[in-house]
Amino acid sequence: MPYHHIDDPKRLHALLDAILLIETDAHLNELLRTIVETAAHLVGARYGALGVVGSNATTLTRFVTYGVDEGTRAAIGHNPHGHGVLGETIRHASPVRVDNLLTHEGSSGFPPQHPIMERFLGVPVITGDGHVFGNLYLTDRLDGAAFDEQDQDLVEAFGRAAGLVIDQATLRHELRELTLSEERERLARDLHDTVIQRLFGVGLALQVTLGAEIDDASRQRINGALDDLDATIHEIRTTIFEIDQDDFDAGNLEERLTTLSEEVGTRLGIDVSLDVAPTINHLVGKHCGHHTVQALREMLSNVARHSQASHASVVVGVDADHVVVEVSDDGVGFTAPVGAGRGLRNLVSRARELGGDCRVDSAPGRGTLVRWTANRLD
Repeated sequence: MPYHHIDDPKRLHALLDAILLIETDAHLNELLRTIVETAAHLVGARYGALGVVGSNATTLTRFVTYGVDEGTRAAIGHNPHGHGVLGETIRHASPVRVDNLLTHEGSSGFPPQHPIMERFLGVPVITGDGHVFGNLYLTDRLDGAAFDEQDQDLVEAFGRAAGLVIDQATLRHELRELTLSEERERLARDLHDTVIQRLFGVGLALQVTLGAEIDDASRQRINGALDDLDATIHEIRTTIFEIDQDDFDAGNLEERLTTLSEEVGTRLGIDVSLDVAPTINHLVGKHCGHHTVQALREMLSNVARHSQASHASVVVGVDADHVVVEVSDDGVGFTAPVGAGRGLRNLVSRARELGGDCRVDSAPGRGTLVRWTANRLD
């Protein structure tokens, strides 16, 4: 193990402190940020990053940074894909140490607006089963010195510990998802088998009452109650559609998107046309594919809840970096303040966690267009 080569007691204590610092129940995204920052502090690096390796084991699908402010990141543009020196760590799955990036033969240079970096240390983050989750990249020690073998041993040991912590975080997330999925299935069954059936029963009883001789005011109140029941049943059906995932987990991505779109017509009464890029099954990673289906579910349920639309058009495509989902409807539309609800916030949060974004274009009387993107290799 790398830590066997560390003979400086202060550095061993620093390593132990760093490992204890990342032993947390935080969400994976927050954990990754903590790992990067802790690794940089461990060896006194000015800049740090953790690149998550995609399912193809050749490119980076997420890039978490330390030491670069948001303005600079925005000016740099898209995240690196894993070329040049970054790619060497991916290809060899072993540490890479460079004294001068500017002259190194494997360097692919820096994009415009990128801080100039000279010293480099790249170390894989390996999970308990030996899988390379990603790589820690550290550049430029604050004291100006080159990274040495002790730095490499420290970060390599820390990377292995970080891999185990990521394993634990991933397992906790999967267990929570399993528990939540089981609870969703139970709730969906209860809503369908019990609540909706009782509401139908109440509605039928009220309709029978309308056949009796009653005054106009009572008849008007009963008709109003029937309208409320219809609206409530529609709301419950939309809720069941949102939480019942059984029908959408099987098959390839195109099949799951098709099943989901067809279910909107069956369950919610909205006609949906679907256009899917023919290469989508080969170009979109499993993790991104799962979230794409969930995002489309949320977009379509928003249409059902708020738009009063009779038709929605869904276009799912891919570009160089992202999967792109566009949903437009022929509903009533809305002004910007109305669109800032929980559904839209969830879509924006899901997209940004996957290196994408979510934009909404709507106005009263002309329907709504939602454009959602995510890193397709994640």
